[in-house]
Amino acid sequence: MAQNPYVHLGWNPVPGEPGEVEKLRTQLVNSASALQTAYQKIDKLLGESSYWEGDAAVGFREALDGDLPKYMKDAHRSLTLAAGHLGTWHGGLTSRRELAGKYDIEAADHQGDLKTANARHEAAKQDPDLKLAGQTFAEGPELEAAQTRLNTATARLNDAVTAVNNAQGALDDVIRKARELEGTHEAEARDLAKALKDSTKDLAPEEPGWLSKALGWIGDNLTNILGVLAAVAGLLALLCTGPFGIAMLLVAAGASLATAATRIANPEFRASIRDGITKGEFDADFWENSVGIVGDLAGAVPGLGAVTRGANGAIRSAIHGGEAAAGMKAFFSQFGDDTVTAATRISTAGSYNPVGDWVAHAAGGSQAVRVGMDYVSPVAGVFTSGYGLAADNIDALDGDAGKNNSTAIDGTRTGVFDGPGAISTVVNTLRVVTR
Repeated sequence: MAQNPYVHLGWNPVPGEPGEVEKLRTQLVNSASALQTAYQKIDKLLGESSYWEGDAAVGFREALDGDLPKYMKDAHRSLTLAAGHLGTWHGGLTSRRELAGKYDIEAADHQGDLKTANARHEAAKQDPDLKLAGQTFAEGPELEAAQTRLNTATARLNDAVTAVNNAQGALDDVIRKARELEGTHEAEARDLAKALKDSTKDLAPEEPGWLSKALGWIGDNLTNILGVLAAVAGLLALLCTGPFGIAMLLVAAGASLATAATRIANPEFRASIRDGITKGEFDADFWENSVGIVGDLAGAVPGLGAVTRGANGAIRSAIHGGEAAAGMKAFFSQFGDDTVTAATRISTAGSYNPVGDWVAHAAGGSQAVRVGMDYVSPVAGVFTSGYGLAADNIDALDGDAGKNNSTAIDGTRTGVFDGPGAISTVVNTLRVVTR
């Protein structure tokens, strides 16, 4: 915290450093000058074909023949206006600081006067002649002398009280003027903020609209969004039957593959996996990324299995069906039919779940318990994927403990539920394709 330069006032009524303001103003002026120079050069390149010719010149002019020159020109005007406002603020800040310094000196003087007046007041109160007021004297010179002494002591006390009041009043008046100066300073600061904001209005490029912000947010959170989509689609594929359930199975596979692709495309993901394998850095990020990519691939297996079987059936039909069946329309029709059939079989057969079988057996072979166990992993997947998306956007949830717990749940899901189910689907698919 900066030290208060107005120690006698007791606070700083005019916060701000003129030197820093002038430094910022100079930077804005220099930036505006650089923008103006760049704009003039670009404008010259765009306007004078003889200045630069050839294919490179044509390509350059086509690339710049848009909003960039206008933005540069407008940004120059914005910075120039902002620098002017800061110059005005600098002058006002300097004068207000000088006035605050004057008030601080006056406050020091009045505080000294008040200290002296209080000392006189204390001394006047201790004058023993004041006690004469309660005594009795005989008529004559003795009474007159006592009365004179009492009157003198009382006058000194009254004068001391008056001096204290005057000194206190003068100090209070300086403090009041300093408070008024503080109010003026705050009002000027608000005016400056508004002026700086207005200097960019209709000049510099506007801030991104809601659509641009939304698209930017989606881009920043694409992996988590795709993960949530895959988890929800996987759960719906389990809950629903018929064409919608089949569609959700394929959507879950596609979203899982897309999630895996965005993970692999992230340099931080690749660096984390590489450091874990080559350097033994098995930290929280390594396990989160490893469990995530394995879970993505396991989630894609049912849909990929259905597509693989569909392609296998369509190819076999094209090979054995003669020229009539070799047409593209017939091929894709057969491919679609076989894919839907395979997806139906995969979704109705369920995935291999040894834990579910064990729990159902322990419950006396209850089919309801076995069916309920099939929902454990999809529901947990929706929860952990949703938590991951929320944790990356809500500071209160972005902690190591929450991420570690989510990774542990996903690791358990992948190792105990989704992994064995994916292996079972792969084995069955290979049997169909290789027979």
